[in-house]
Amino acid sequence: MMNAKPQARLKALVAACLLASALTSAQAASPQTGVQERDVRAEMYFLAGDAMQGRGSGTLFERIAAEYIGSQFMQFGLEPAGDVDTVGRASFVQTVPVLGKKVVDSFEAQGALAKQMDWKRNVVAFRMADTHVQGKLQKLKAGEAAEKDAVVLLSVAEDAQFNDVFAEFRKLTRAGTRTVIVPANKQIRDNWATLAERDVEAGEQGNLLFVDEALGQHLSSLKDGSEIAFDTMFKKQADTSTWNAIGKITGSDPKLAAQTIVLSAHLDHLGVSTKETDTDRINNGADDDASGSVAVMELARALAAGKKPKRTIYFVCFGSEEAGGYGSRHFLQTLPFPKENFVANLQFEMIGRPDDKVAAQTLWLTGYDRSNLGAELAKRGARLVADPHPEENFFQRSDNYTFARQGVVAHTVSSYGLHKDYHHASDENGKIDFAHMTRSIDSMIKPVRWLAGSDFVPAWVEGKKP
Repeated sequence: MMNAKPQARLKALVAACLLASALTSAQAASPQTGVQERDVRAEMYFLAGDAMQGRGSGTLFERIAAEYIGSQFMQFGLEPAGDVDTVGRASFVQTVPVLGKKVVDSFEAQGALAKQMDWKRNVVAFRMADTHVQGKLQKLKAGEAAEKDAVVLLSVAEDAQFNDVFAEFRKLTRAGTRTVIVPANKQIRDNWATLAERDVEAGEQGNLLFVDEALGQHLSSLKDGSEIAFDTMFKKQADTSTWNAIGKITGSDPKLAAQTIVLSAHLDHLGVSTKETDTDRINNGADDDASGSVAVMELARALAAGKKPKRTIYFVCFGSEEAGGYGSRHFLQTLPFPKENFVANLQFEMIGRPDDKVAAQTLWLTGYDRSNLGAELAKRGARLVADPHPEENFFQRSDNYTFARQGVVAHTVSSYGLHKDYHHASDENGKIDFAHMTRSIDSMIKPVRWLAGSDFVPAWVEGKKP
């Protein structure tokens, strides 16, 4: 027989083992607390890896991204809020029909320009409305007025941004000008490849063309009044689709459950370049906007694991933002809840790298001063400050603006520091600061949980509603 002391030690050892086992089981069963970098990395390396071929708008790879995000929503315990099949089963993916656009197919210059213009090399059409352009050349600087029916050669400052160019274009077209040609400055040169690969849709707002240095110098050498003429050929694209990933948590409070918050990002990017000169043709879109999609997924994971919020939360990753915001527009047009119950939207865009213009571990909110939402979230711990790049008009350049124009208080959360990889193949996972990204997402959990559990209704500041 065993003596008393060894027996006591054995009992103590068994008890310790049972306690350790119980603690391990409890930890395994308990929900994850906080955002884990390993989860952020795993989701980023799937969405922004080469195998996803840049998640081009309306492509099979965009659909795979939507299905992947939807499967994550399912795993986290969200309710499906996508398409419903013939027997009434809801999914986590919404198919959005996209009608084929009438787009520019080719140009043909006439007269003196016929030998000077190589449209595939020298010209990027940004907007085209007319099949035939003809008029007297008038060389202008920003702010100057155009003569009736002139073809304007508009010189802009070397440091002018796209929004400055668009503002001048709109001003001229409102005064009756139909065609504006802009010699490339730094902003246009830096984005020439991306602009050249865009499908230019036929529209009604006049003609805006960018020309390279060689053609710009040639046009500048012509006398005012020289005849400018060219024809535009259009073609109709095939009808396609895009895809949204949608999940939700229904609110628990009978009085507040109808009120709805939307947390969103866009899941698409630019796909694969067709330029044979590019050594890396895959536009991975790690920061833009796999990072935002991962933020939505990780917020869904955290909020689904805790106590149900009083308000309803929709988690949505939109398709075809890069192609014109088709996914968010469709979501708004087929809104699954009454518009008057739409409390607020937070769009997450490009949070994968810190912005040197703000303090460390800080995010910024577009249009911060337009509503009281940002300040209230900051009071609850959100590391949110005003957008340090107001000249870029980021408030108007993401899916949040689709909702803001309809009166919904909607902003974008970001930390984009104007890095040079924007819309280039170099926007890859290797450039992502995963520690910053993990902290950034984690810092938003508590403030969003507060917003979803309160009766606070954000409002636009007087005179600043879009």
